[in-house]
Amino acid sequence: MRNLAVGACAALVLSYASTAYAATASESGGVWTIETDNYTVHFKTDAQAGYSQIFPGGGGDSLFGAGEGRNLYHSANYAGWSDWGPAASAEVVSDGSELVMEYVMDDGNMKVYHLTATHWDGVPYWRHQLTIEARGDLPSFGDGHEPMVEPRNGAGADNEYADWTDPFAHVAFANSNGYFALYTETGAARTHVWQDDGRMDLVHDTVAEDLTSGDVGSELTFYLATAAGSLDDAHALVDEVTNVPTAVDAEGKLTTTWGAMKTR
Repeated sequence: MRNLAVGACAALVLSYASTAYAATASESGGVWTIETDNYTVHFKTDAQAGYSQIFPGGGGDSLFGAGEGRNLYHSANYAGWSDWGPAASAEVVSDGSELVMEYVMDDGNMKVYHLTATHWDGVPYWRHQLTIEARGDLPSFGDGHEPMVEPRNGAGADNEYADWTDPFAHVAFANSNGYFALYTETGAARTHVWQDDGRMDLVHDTVAEDLTSGDVGSELTFYLATAAGSLDDAHALVDEVTNVPTAVDAEGKLTTTWGAMKTR
């Protein structure tokens, strides 16, 4: 892994089966910019690390408004509340058909988060795979926000929220710029009346494992999405977010399910 403290700017362009499509990742000033043909996101590596800007496709404004501040992060209440600190490291991985970002976040207490984020062209969603490395005795997930989203965008009542349980838990907020949503097959989803702009989170207490120092917990998978659209659009996408694009050409994109990929 490459330590981000070096602050070097890096860029990677990934070509798919057709050169008509590409995804890019670049780093400057401690912020990674991920661009696909459907969205642009910023991942801030300073504390609190996490997504700090979300731009849905179509050229609208960011759905997050803290100015590279705290917008999406993980937090857990064990021996007191502990949130993501700065990113200790990051790595860009390519298999030629997807853009994979790997981040490591230390919460300054006893949890180290290892996050793999996989991005594709052609779809408005991406996948997170998260594991917890323990530096003491603690639950991998429990009494926490895994993750928490705080838009802080100044939209106030224009931020509309909704959560659903069918076919699995998902939650979203939307305003005139578009929507941002979280989806989990193994946890719960919640909205919160909080300050002016509200917030929402996923909860994965039911899949928590008791870890001891040096243990690495089982992988947790969830999905994120953004697009120009409404809460109804975010809800409709639940039937698609577990699909992984496997081929790209100038005419369209072929997909298969992640579950099918894992059994090959």
